[in-house]
Amino acid sequence: MVNLTSPFPKAPKNLRKMLNLRIVTRALLFALAIFGVIFILLLIALIGVLGKETQLAEPMPAKAILTVNFDEPIAERKGDEWLYGFSDTPSMTFYELIKAINVAATDNRVKAIAGEINVSSLGLAQIEELRDTIKYFRSQGKKAYIYSTGMGVLGGGTSEYYLAAAFDEIWMQPNTEIGITGINIEVPFLRDTLNKIGITPEFYARHEYKNAMASLIDNKLSPQYKSEMTKLGGTIFLQFVSDVSKDRKMQPKELIELINRAPIRAEDGLNNKLVDIVAFKNEFNDELKARNKGAEFYPIHSYLNLLSDNQGKVPTIAFLVLEGEIVEGEAGQDMWQQGVVSSRQTVKQLKEIAKLPNLKGVVLRINSPGGSYTASAEIWNAINTLKKKKDVPVVVSMGDYAASGGYFVALAGDYILAEPLSVTGSIGVLGGKLVLENLWKKINVHWAELQFGKNSGILSGNRKFSPSEKAAFNRSLDNVYRDFTSQVEKARKISDKELDKLARGRIWQGTAAAKFKLVDEIGGLNTAFYKVRELAKLPKGQKYKIAEFPRPKTLSEKINELINGTPQISAGKILQNSGLPWQKLQLLHRLQYDAVLLPFEIVM
Repeated sequence: MVNLTSPFPKAPKNLRKMLNLRIVTRALLFALAIFGVIFILLLIALIGVLGKETQLAEPMPAKAILTVNFDEPIAERKGDEWLYGFSDTPSMTFYELIKAINVAATDNRVKAIAGEINVSSLGLAQIEELRDTIKYFRSQGKKAYIYSTGMGVLGGGTSEYYLAAAFDEIWMQPNTEIGITGINIEVPFLRDTLNKIGITPEFYARHEYKNAMASLIDNKLSPQYKSEMTKLGGTIFLQFVSDVSKDRKMQPKELIELINRAPIRAEDGLNNKLVDIVAFKNEFNDELKARNKGAEFYPIHSYLNLLSDNQGKVPTIAFLVLEGEIVEGEAGQDMWQQGVVSSRQTVKQLKEIAKLPNLKGVVLRINSPGGSYTASAEIWNAINTLKKKKDVPVVVSMGDYAASGGYFVALAGDYILAEPLSVTGSIGVLGGKLVLENLWKKINVHWAELQFGKNSGILSGNRKFSPSEKAAFNRSLDNVYRDFTSQVEKARKISDKELDKLARGRIWQGTAAAKFKLVDEIGGLNTAFYKVRELAKLPKGQKYKIAEFPRPKTLSEKINELINGTPQISAGKILQNSGLPWQKLQLLHRLQYDAVLLPFEIVM
């Protein structure tokens, strides 16, 4: 037997040898596993690089029909994760997609576009800009066709059809459905669940329309929350009906009747002017080739790789994308912080932009519901510093969201653009904590507290705010709200009386925001680049190059990252591909921030 009289007993001699052998064996296996992982990752990276080389070498036919699958993920910016882009289809950003279609519109080799859409992840503002871009392509005397094997599943295909309606012809597979069931807005409420488990939310907001914490505080829509959601959904619905009825040459009343009957079989859609042709995909392909004799299908990814920006001593316009919740410090530190706007990283990127030779302007693309007010202010200050240091204009292009902290960042722009359905505003602030006092009682956990300072326990989750802490916390919210509104008044030249009607947490969509001077004009990326050239006073016809930020890491940087640390693999992407309700989890994640848009999900 082993002698256990010592607090750290020695194992018998033979046992020590066996343990040593096991330790050495495990160490060797562990080392081999690490080298194996490194080898596999390097091999993946090498294959990715070689794959891109192959794409670059793929020749373009003399006559081409560009193919675009709108179901593929089209992010606002490229990711830096190790596994980003290693798929059967090369990654493409929204900016790259718009650029490729714009160039193709005046390329004599491109005869038409053949799109495909079934269930897409494109946002409403992105769809609006794509609709305009497709119509520009058509205005150059070219045709755009789109094919679908079914828009949505038992509904939920309204946004897909919204994009499809901008094309010359809509083709659908037989016995499929058009899911134009309209607009549905869902809001999660957790208050009753929190009560059951003994968690008490204690949050305060500035002001009554700042409802981001309503999911925790209430168990139903408040009148203010309901009015905001009704305004939002109603605006989207009316915009859809107005645009699509014009596209399909029908009366709005006809379209609304079809929406109320949906989902609609493709064959019935054909009889009601929703669809132009019902046929299988091979028939679609054959017909397009017959109409464009001698033309070959050519993927838009390959076409994009043929495009090159102007080089040499020409003016530079920087293009910086800020997408996701705004957080302090570095991003990517945990599974939730994938696809966020890090204040520290954004400040670094703005410093890199300041070093660009012959910099003449910046286009800032914001697709963010907000986040940390401190981080938003840090980015806002860095943009203003860049403007003063380099004396260059900054034009803001809003994506689906540029609200709350996202709107605060936009205030640093010299000119702000939004799509008609971009969600903006939400000028307000909130904060608080989840109190676990009753939960601890349920599970018999007792906390002792020693305070050195009257408000030292202000952030404790073990009890509610004391009267002194509550007063201090609300003073802080008042200070932030005062700063937020004063910056809006200065930047947008709105009186405090008028701003009070627009702020208090209210949300606005692009068209209304332009009417009330929260933004300058309705438009997308194309308009933004035109405006920045105008503000930079570049001569008409002047060539320029675009420097995209954030820059994806190079292969050598990723290898260095692997050697010196752990490769960043997006947990968000893994969960998104797992089939779990990742988007709904992200909605709840918003609740931790102090200047963020209220959580809701629009289903179209």
